[in-house]
Amino acid sequence: MTARLDPQLNVAPDDIRHIHIMGICGTGMAAIAGMLKESGYRVTGSDQNV
Repeated sequence: MTARLDPQLNVAPDDIRHIHIMGICGTGMAAIAGMLKESGYRVTGSDQNV
């Protein structure tokens, strides 16, 4: 079975300005959160035991 990606589904809606990340205290998710914030998004997050 071959999966194909639909290019029409690979777009970011212009009206998204706030992103909530679960597991934000991990190294990878924290880096993604930083990049999103630098790109102008409002970023919030949650993590277990924090």
